[in-house]
Amino acid sequence: MFQISESAKITPELALKYIVKHNRGTDVYERLNDYYTGNHAILSRVKEKGAANNRLVCNHAKYITDCTTGYFMGTPVQYLSRKDADITAIKDALRKADSETQDIDLARLGSVYGTAYEMLYISGKNPQIKLASLDPRNAFVVYDDTVEQKPLFGVYYMPVYTENDTLKGYRCYLCDRECNTEFLIDASFGMKEKGKPYPHYFGDVPIIEYYNNGDRQGDFQQVTSLIDAYNVLQSDRVNDKEQFVDAILLIKGQILGDTSAEESETYKAIKEFGIMTMDDCGDAKWLTRQFDEASVDILRKAIENDIHKFSGVPCMNDESFSGNASGVAMRYKLLAFEQMTKIKERYFAEGLRLRLKMMANALNTMSAVKVDTDNIEILFTHSLPENETELAQTANLLKDIVPNERLQKLLPFIPCE
Repeated sequence: MFQISESAKITPELALKYIVKHNRGTDVYERLNDYYTGNHAILSRVKEKGAANNRLVCNHAKYITDCTTGYFMGTPVQYLSRKDADITAIKDALRKADSETQDIDLARLGSVYGTAYEMLYISGKNPQIKLASLDPRNAFVVYDDTVEQKPLFGVYYMPVYTENDTLKGYRCYLCDRECNTEFLIDASFGMKEKGKPYPHYFGDVPIIEYYNNGDRQGDFQQVTSLIDAYNVLQSDRVNDKEQFVDAILLIKGQILGDTSAEESETYKAIKEFGIMTMDDCGDAKWLTRQFDEASVDILRKAIENDIHKFSGVPCMNDESFSGNASGVAMRYKLLAFEQMTKIKERYFAEGLRLRLKMMANALNTMSAVKVDTDNIEILFTHSLPENETELAQTANLLKDIVPNERLQKLLPFIPCE
């Protein structure tokens, strides 16, 4: 986390210093991106010439991120009104900005990198609030050095390339609590051109950081070494099979020819016809590597179990997920997954609340529409197969206790408004 005194003067020159610092620390983001996209360490393994060197990528990293993102944000976030407050205007603004797709992008980025960024801006002939997800490799937020750690400014620096795909420099956006400022820097991080600041009307820093968890770690970041071990094991299993096929034929007590040419012809005949004749004292056998397939498979399962155990993401192909288990039984199997997702909810909700407040500020400025965001309840629904009969029975039991509107929101077969 970048921190600076709250009294510091925010300028493009100051932002440039933090851009240089941020760029130096993006190696960990590049590494995590490589794991998600399938560019794993096994692909760079080198062996001596002639040795089997299959390099298999079993992309558990992508599986973990796709599962957590779908489970966490597959069902859109719902915004409910408290105390009969009118939140129609802000819900319409969220719909026009396609916040549902935006939330999925942010959840995926957070799962991969441990953090995600979002920029709010106003655009169009008929000005509308829009949302953009930002790659953590090119965005950051600087906070004050107080215990509250309030955001002071955010920066997004977008790479610009020439026609020959050579990095030309960066187009940078500096966003503080009142204004945005655009400026250009070259590939060596030297200032080239500064624009004039212009107001953004959001009332706070319009770049929001969403934490994946308190440590800002990606969902598979703790198990990358296990993923590497699994890739090596599976690759070497294929190598063993290949070397078994390419075994050496050992011939003892038998002369295959008087000259090298005759021996060569004999070898070719054996290979072509698959048979050979030998004297009584002759013998032939294959020299092969011996491997215990059962032990290797036990090790494979142990590594795979550790990947799912320490990432908190279950293997959905496991036999324990077959059949029609009740909702309670399914939740017990997904307990670690559910706890991890609950942590995501807490941090993600902080970002969403800041988004709602800034959108409300912009709506008030643009169209004099006032929305009390404190009366908005944020509801997350996990994409888990539900026992609809159980839910309907529960809703029936609670019909005189809980408001009907709230009960309907919890039933998956009733469309959300």
